[in-house]
Amino acid sequence: MQRAVQSVKHAPAARCTVRRPLTASSSRAVAVRRVQRLQAAQESVETAEAGTSDTELQSMAASLVERAKLVVETQHVDDAFTDTFVPELEAELAALRTRAEQAEASASQMEETLKDVKDKYVRLQADFENYRKRNESEKVALRSTVRGDTVAELLPLVDNFELAKQQLKLETEGEKRVDAAYQGLYKQMVELFRGLGLEATPGVGSPFDPNLHDGVMRELNNDVPDGTVLEEFRKGFMFGEKLLRPAMVKVSYSDAPAAAADSSADDAAASGSSD
Repeated sequence: MQRAVQSVKHAPAARCTVRRPLTASSSRAVAVRRVQRLQAAQESVETAEAGTSDTELQSMAASLVERAKLVVETQHVDDAFTDTFVPELEAELAALRTRAEQAEASASQMEETLKDVKDKYVRLQADFENYRKRNESEKVALRSTVRGDTVAELLPLVDNFELAKQQLKLETEGEKRVDAAYQGLYKQMVELFRGLGLEATPGVGSPFDPNLHDGVMRELNNDVPDGTVLEEFRKGFMFGEKLLRPAMVKVSYSDAPAAAADSSADDAAASGSSD
């Protein structure tokens, strides 16, 4: 740094010249040149400061090598050489060891930093992948929910068609043609709902399921198994695995156990009388 400053201080002085009046453009040019010179001087000083330690160590090592070569060539070792060379050599070796330790510590620190950055990157990538999957799953669930809610709002149309079909009495050919047109429209609507994922719950003839059916009536019937759906007052619908609404049904029940008990009693009475 001192050499750089001295080089700046001992720069040759400018020759004395007759100054001319400065115009606005020339004064700006002079100011620019002065700023450039000042920046160049500052950069040379900073460069000298940055390279001082390396330059000093290199010059010290070179000086020691030259002195050692001279001693080997002349084979002349005096007290002055031993008093100065050995301490300087030890100092040089100590400086080199310090440099090596610092470099090793710096490399170890950089390795730890790199490992930490890699770990953070892996965690961030895993978090992003989990977020992407969760976001995609939420999108699918949201689309399904919105679609199911929309279909549920349209179910009264199905009820009205079913009710009209039950109450309509066709007598003339014109009424039959109108009914055929409405039935075609109803079939098209049902196919559209089925394409969206809507399915009817099991109806007449199926076993009663409290998860799918809402039993509003019971009727004695020994011709079918106990708990069979006899009539469907309102259809139930599933949307995927979600129940939109249960079916309102009439369920059968049987008095077979009572009849079997009466038969057993009659058999017992008959056997007793025979005795």
